[in-house]
Amino acid sequence: MQYPEFIHEAKAKLSVDTEQEVLDITRAFLHTLTEHLAGNAADNLGAQLPAQLLDIIREISPEDRDQGERFKLAEFYERVADKLGVDTDTATRYTQQFMQVLGPMVTHSELHKIKSTLSDDYAPLFENVTTAQDAAR
Repeated sequence: MQYPEFIHEAKAKLSVDTEQEVLDITRAFLHTLTEHLAGNAADNLGAQLPAQLLDIIREISPEDRDQGERFKLAEFYERVADKLGVDTDTATRYTQQFMQVLGPMVTHSELHKIKSTLSDDYAPLFENVTTAQDAAR
C-alpha cells in the first residue's frame, strides 16, 4: 500500500477528516507499539510500511526501539490516549481501527511475529484484522 492510499483508507476507517488526524493517531499507535516491541521488531514492521510510517517509528531512538517494555493491553490504550489527549474509550476505538488499516499493509508472517511477542490479553487487538495475503485470497 502506498502512502496516499494509506491516508485515504485510514481516514475512512478512523472516521477522521484530515491527514494530520491520521498522522497523530498513527504516531500514537506506532510509538506505543514500538515502546513494547523488543529487538528490531519495530524496524521489521516498518520495513513493510510506506516510508513515511517507517520514519514515524524511527522518531524513537534505536536504543529506545530496542527496549521491549512490557505492559498490558489496557495500558497500551492508556498510553495511546495520553499521546493523543483523548479518553481511553476513544483511544481504544482508534487503536482497534488502526490495526484494521495496518493488517493489510504487512505480511501474515510479520503480523504473527508481532502477535507472538505480545501477551495473550492483546488477542482482541488482532480480531477482524486481515493481512495482505488474507485480502488477496
